[in-house]
Amino acid sequence: MGAPDDISRSLWLTALYRLFVAALLLWLGALAPGDPGFVPASPGVYLFGASSYLAVALVLVLLARQPRGADDKLPNQQVIGGTLVDVAAIGLIMVATGGVQTGLGLLLIPAVAAAATMTLGRISLLLAAVATLTVLITELGIGPAMPWPFEPAPTQAGLLGATLFAAVLLTWRMAQRAGHSEAKVERQEADLANLAELNAQIIARMGAGVIAVDPEGNIRSINEAARRLLPPRAGLTLRDLSPQLDALLERWRLEGGQSASRQLRGDAEQTELEVRLARLGVYGEQGTLLILENAAEIKRRAHAAKLQSIGRLTASIAHEIRNPLGAISHSAQLLAESDLDSADQRLLEIIQKQSRRVDGVIRNVLGLSSGRNAERELLPLQDRLERFAEDFCGAMQIPSTSLHISVHPRDSDVLFDPSHLNQVLWNLCMNARSHGGHDRPDSGPIVLRGGAGQIRQGVSLDVIDLGPGIDPEQQEDLFEPFASKAPGGTGLGLYISRLICENNGAALEYVQQPQGGCFRILFAPSDQAPSDTWVKEPRLAADKPG
Repeated sequence: MGAPDDISRSLWLTALYRLFVAALLLWLGALAPGDPGFVPASPGVYLFGASSYLAVALVLVLLARQPRGADDKLPNQQVIGGTLVDVAAIGLIMVATGGVQTGLGLLLIPAVAAAATMTLGRISLLLAAVATLTVLITELGIGPAMPWPFEPAPTQAGLLGATLFAAVLLTWRMAQRAGHSEAKVERQEADLANLAELNAQIIARMGAGVIAVDPEGNIRSINEAARRLLPPRAGLTLRDLSPQLDALLERWRLEGGQSASRQLRGDAEQTELEVRLARLGVYGEQGTLLILENAAEIKRRAHAAKLQSIGRLTASIAHEIRNPLGAISHSAQLLAESDLDSADQRLLEIIQKQSRRVDGVIRNVLGLSSGRNAERELLPLQDRLERFAEDFCGAMQIPSTSLHISVHPRDSDVLFDPSHLNQVLWNLCMNARSHGGHDRPDSGPIVLRGGAGQIRQGVSLDVIDLGPGIDPEQQEDLFEPFASKAPGGTGLGLYISRLICENNGAALEYVQQPQGGCFRILFAPSDQAPSDTWVKEPRLAADKPG
């Protein structure tokens, strides 16, 4: 049996067919009397059977149009009742016309076959048996007893009965297969609908923008992420939303349309994008799928991955360094208790001071990799640079004139973590000595020049050396980790220095100049610090008035 809707539809079509057959039989026997091709042996009985058949067929048509619920059993009863009406009416008409020799018994085949499509197999076989029994009784029993001429044809009656059973079995089997196929198709349609809904939900919630366009550039599908990445314009074509993206798509098609990634430059309206393009067969051979990602977000993720790798590296290095560093520091403390001359005592102070500096560097890098915020203070730039110069020159055993400090105005203040600033300056000055030619006794000084209002109306600090500078092609990867081409270099010093500056709200950049190299720190405005999270570092006593 099929679904309720299918049975109702089949019942309606069967009722219409029954009405047509009844009307045709009535027309042949009553409205066209004397037709040499069709003359009933008993016109009265024939007319009664045909008219009664037509009346019942009309009632069954009306009943077939009544709306019913899914659990209504009346359609099944109508199928059985209608088939029995067919069998009885056609059997009576066969008696009135002379038996199966007239060929009217063939009308029973569509009747029982239709019942087989709407009922269970057992009921269908029962209806076929009733129809066969009716044919045999009318042909061998009732027909010969009638007062009009009647020639029995048992062979034809038997063949008709066998045909009825064969029609029921074949139709029921075909209906069963059709039902299974229909159920399979419905399941596949449901699966496809669920899959389409799942894909739509996934695409809608993707962080990347997804756009599907047809060969004419019409947008067939676009998710919310793509709308956020494109300019806020209305339109149904890619050209309407983003002329730049449409031009990029056209260039990609002219190049052959192979799967590729393209960079879309940003402007005042358009965010810089990373665009991946691929052919899309749904909308034709030239249909295209575009996947948009924010280039800044990609860079941020790459930066985060590098930072994570740096964190793992520094954690491993810190573990290995702190053990011997602790031993050095402890040995220096024991040595300080001995009777040493002033020169040895000076060297011992350098060992202890540099041990503390190394430990501070390790803590700073570990805090940076873990995302800990900097402990910023408002520092007087002149005082801080003089303290650094004293520490640096003392540790490197170089004259104090190796660093030249110039701050204008002298009361310029910067917002920075003191230990962080010391580490950045140490890295930059060590680079100047290693690559700027300041490691020779006859070289000029490294210049530390800064102050407020000189660059971009903020506080800046330039670290200037007298070396050959950096080639323009090398400047692009200057602050990338592990990008150093210098012998023995790790490529981490400038990278960590920039991270430290960013963690303090500042910026570190390289400034091209005619001679020498210049690294510039652009400090954050001092008014960015909340009043309850920073303190102003006191100036050196020697610089205080009076």
